[in-house]
Amino acid sequence: MKFETIKTFILTVLIGISILLSFTLWSYQPNSNQVISSESGNREVDAGGSGEETKQSLIKPTDIIFHTASGYYGFNDPTAQDQLYQQIQEWSISNYEVLDSDETVERSKEMIELIFGDEIPTKILDPLFNFGPDDIIFPNSSMKRLYISFVHDSKSLQLEFVSDESNQRAVALVNDMNIYEQLSVMMTEMDEDAYREYLVMNEQTNPIYVPSGKVSLSSYSITPTQIEPTLFVNILFPNPGVVRVTNSQTIGEAYFTDNRQMSVYQNGKRMEYISHISPSTDEPDRVINEADLLDRSISNINNHSGWTYELRLDQDYRLDDVNLNTNQVTYQMHYKSYPVFNIHKLATIQQRWSVYQNSMQLVEYDRPLYLFDSEFELREIALSSGESIISSLETDTDVSMENIQDVRIGYELNYQRDDQNSEYFEMIPAWYKKENNSWQKIVFDEETQGRGGN
Repeated sequence: MKFETIKTFILTVLIGISILLSFTLWSYQPNSNQVISSESGNREVDAGGSGEETKQSLIKPTDIIFHTASGYYGFNDPTAQDQLYQQIQEWSISNYEVLDSDETVERSKEMIELIFGDEIPTKILDPLFNFGPDDIIFPNSSMKRLYISFVHDSKSLQLEFVSDESNQRAVALVNDMNIYEQLSVMMTEMDEDAYREYLVMNEQTNPIYVPSGKVSLSSYSITPTQIEPTLFVNILFPNPGVVRVTNSQTIGEAYFTDNRQMSVYQNGKRMEYISHISPSTDEPDRVINEADLLDRSISNINNHSGWTYELRLDQDYRLDDVNLNTNQVTYQMHYKSYPVFNIHKLATIQQRWSVYQNSMQLVEYDRPLYLFDSEFELREIALSSGESIISSLETDTDVSMENIQDVRIGYELNYQRDDQNSEYFEMIPAWYKKENNSWQKIVFDEETQGRGGN
């Protein structure tokens, strides 16, 4: 009897183990079917960015050039350029008037030219500048350059808004003697510690200004802090509780539902979100204009604190492009007021929108998934002179000068990973050219082939 009792006990234990293993197998789900837990208050989840942006803070000129009797001059330090632009935005502007195509405008010999990276719709000039109480109906046009001329008789300033793509222009006035005098002094002094001479390319067609002589800038090593992808799962997916996740050495990490997917690349430093929605064929066409598109994009990123930059390290984002052909908005990272470039899209925030059920819907969202944490200055790098850059472009048989849209100095962001616990960014200053709407690093014969992209 005692032996039979032992056998019964052992059999009971084995049956219990079998049931437990079966239950474990039945309840197991592979990686491709894991479900993301939903956070309470889903709409309040944010990406950890600081502050909100506006059109006024995101749209800044790429260059401010002083036209003097002795040549062209610009700021040595681009942060000083940003400070002058902030002052210009506070000027009280009056007498805004759209000109006919055959009307001429007389500019003073000495003047200031503001150049923006892309054509700006005139409909968004109002939030950029201070037009006071005037009830202005802005035309459906654009502007890329703002010329500030001196009206000596009245000690006022004439502002001329000019488009590179059309003949449409507008003028306005700044009737402030103090501002007039301030700019006059600035134009006559041109302290070499604050300003440097600039060269001009394509002067008759698309003037591009390049700093003369050699420019030396420091390079930096920057430690990043990771932004968890699950934060954006809770931001971008209406019901995070049904989102599945998969991991693959070839594809990487992906979060998805039946009609949305968010993929994570570059060791978790970048994400791409796609919503597979398409407008109904029977819904009426809705025209998206640049102002609406930009407003929706800025508001969307503000709502989830998506401007992930560190002000104490002189980092921010600025509007780079609004493309109505694709309904796409692109913002470019800037570091110490210089544009930042990276071939793996680690330095841009890009959104694409579509009309669905008579409302604008976010259908693509590509962005970095990191914050700058700390910086370490490495060494000073002497860049090639502006004269050498222009000569190199003019003698390069693969380059058509008329196709060059811009030339400027920026930082190349390189992601480095020594081991699992050591990763950092290198910020290396370099020359870049914009050709066919694409930025490419300018390289010389002794260097490797250029690398393009943002």
